[in-house]
Amino acid sequence: MKRLILSCLLAISASAIAAAPLSADQARALIAGNSAAGFADALGKNYTAYYSPEGKLTQVLENGKRRQGTWKIVDNGNFCTQFPSEPERCTKVVPSENGEYQRVKDDGMVTNTWKKFTKGNAYKY
Repeated sequence: MKRLILSCLLAISASAIAAAPLSADQARALIAGNSAAGFADALGKNYTAYYSPEGKLTQVLENGKRRQGTWKIVDNGNFCTQFPSEPERCTKVVPSENGEYQRVKDDGMVTNTWKKFTKGNAYKY
């Protein structure tokens, strides 16, 4: 009985451990020159985006609003975006078990969920 309880506790503990954030190289390989479809948790809106290899970002929200900005990945692996008249926002990129990726602030708040990545400029931005 003690073994069963211990096994259950270990299984629960293992599932509670979050995935490790991507390294700078892993994040760059995922994002640079690719397109994403996602959900901006902070805005409550779906969007699509293209992240050019040169660091330019084009994002189109579900209401058709187009936003131009910049993106970069810093040495610690954080992914940073900046849109005009907004402060730079940096987050960790954390993979989910279901193949999605989340942008997570240092306090654990999820700001965006990337549901799908596509190679290249899939939306012709």
